[in-house]
Amino acid sequence: MRKLTRPAEPATLAIARQNYNGTPSQDEAWKKFDKNEVRTKLKQAQNNLCAYCEVSLSSNTRIDHFKPKKLHYSLTFDWNNLTLSCDEIGSCDNKKGGNFESYWINPYLDDPNGKFEFFANGQIKGTSQDAQNIIKDFGLDCPNLESKRKSIFTTLQETILALIGEPEALEAYLESDYPMMFPTEYNQVIERTIGAK
Repeated sequence: MRKLTRPAEPATLAIARQNYNGTPSQDEAWKKFDKNEVRTKLKQAQNNLCAYCEVSLSSNTRIDHFKPKKLHYSLTFDWNNLTLSCDEIGSCDNKKGGNFESYWINPYLDDPNGKFEFFANGQIKGTSQDAQNIIKDFGLDCPNLESKRKSIFTTLQETILALIGEPEALEAYLESDYPMMFPTEYNQVIERTIGAK
């Protein structure tokens, strides 16, 4: 999870919010709402990565209501309440479902920097009890994500170690090979590996 910058609100969402104005019927209105512009803006803002686990987004994404519609129907069309999530079974929006906890981090509003640590085996650990709870609540420790993170960690660390004696080549690699997934892990691996030498 990393800090995200929210783009300008899509016009279609602003119109929908004015039309439905916080009524309980918003759940049905959301189902009928054309979400393409919202999805496109969020995908661009998130660099085509899930807001929570940072996995590359496929065409099968979910627009997540950070505070769920069933508990906060007045936020159904609130731009500040929307993120784009992967559709991984057992993680992210699929895992958190219609729940909400006050300690959760909304990556568009809160800065998660320093809240999570990544390890060579693909595991993720929270640096506080709240962060540990977020990992469980969002399924950020599911086997599928751990396996993907382990693969990236191993490849990146091996490449950095192979290039450590060639500063120009290492710098070129680090500048050109930004990850398609897990940029937070990527940055931690670089800091640890280069700092260890």
